[in-house]
Amino acid sequence: MAPSPASPQFNPLGLDLLGRNLREEMDGRPRVPLDQVEPFPGAGLYALYYKGDLAIYKGLKGTDIPIYVGKASAGDSSYGDPPNLTQRKLFDRIIDHRRSIKEPSNLQASDFDVRCLTLDDIWIVLGERALLRAYSPVLWNTVMTGFGGNPPGQGRRNARSVWDSIHPGRKRAAGLLCNRSYSGVEMEELILDGIEISLMDAGDQRDAKLKEFRNRPAEIIWKEAKGPGKGPKPVLVFREDVFLEENCRFGVDLGDIEWKASGIPEQKTVEEAVLDTLEG
Repeated sequence: MAPSPASPQFNPLGLDLLGRNLREEMDGRPRVPLDQVEPFPGAGLYALYYKGDLAIYKGLKGTDIPIYVGKASAGDSSYGDPPNLTQRKLFDRIIDHRRSIKEPSNLQASDFDVRCLTLDDIWIVLGERALLRAYSPVLWNTVMTGFGGNPPGQGRRNARSVWDSIHPGRKRAAGLLCNRSYSGVEMEELILDGIEISLMDAGDQRDAKLKEFRNRPAEIIWKEAKGPGKGPKPVLVFREDVFLEENCRFGVDLGDIEWKASGIPEQKTVEEAVLDTLEG
């Protein structure tokens, strides 16, 4: 049977098409050293590119694959007024992240370039999704969560993010227990595999690799026990050797923490482990 001339249906705002357009536009913008960014007005999207000498990021150096994609919205008025485009929303967000990068001992702002794309608010959220899909997996947005998130809250026992495990030194991570899902060695393996996929040409083979990567199982190290009341609960430890080794690596004093060895480790996928980090 001959194919219909009307199919497939075309979506001019589909994420794949939007992603290609945004990626082409972003790739055409000048790369500016992160430590030399000058103030500018507006909101939109930006991408950070690593150019330093850490061996773990060697595959990204010299490429146009971002290590992080971020956004800053202009903000809507409750009365429907247009946003104030003279405000430095995107610049301020970049500066916040520049401060974060300066805290760890193994990073500095001069290790990065940044590209910016100012946009109307209507495109910013959709545009971020499209760029993440176009470059996926963007390392610091997916595999190494924790860079762009808010400081940990109180109540639930918080874990050190993958980002703060690879780049220790931020004040906000001081005293946090080790990551719930990965040892340092396992994190490095995950990061290298993620970079390898991000460097592949778009197509079915890359999509299959990405799907396999996202569904890769991880044996969790610890979790907080369930129970009534507020405040930290006892810690159930499934991989005791890893738990002790990782917390020792970060100088965490376990003397004030109630923990006990538990049974067979539970499993999560990479995607579930990422969501777990984002939740606490």
